[in-house]
Amino acid sequence: MPNEAPERLRGAVTRQRVRQGTAGAHEAVVLHTDGGEELILQRISGNPFSDPETNDLVGRRVTVEGYRLNKIFRYVSADHE
Repeated sequence: MPNEAPERLRGAVTRQRVRQGTAGAHEAVVLHTDGGEELILQRISGNPFSDPETNDLVGRRVTVEGYRLNKIFRYVSADHE
């Protein structure tokens, strides 16, 4: 990860199809931030395509801490309501 301080984001988590119209289209866990962004949510050290801990966040509002890599947010911690 970058040598930067982790970022904290808050929002709702869903599962949806991402990267439609490309060879990389797939279902992913997505964070819809309170600021209006949609970011693919992946746990650092978790499987990016099927991670039980990330899947458990679907349908919840969360605060996550981690690192943004373009449209992907790699999180190190997640707290949910």
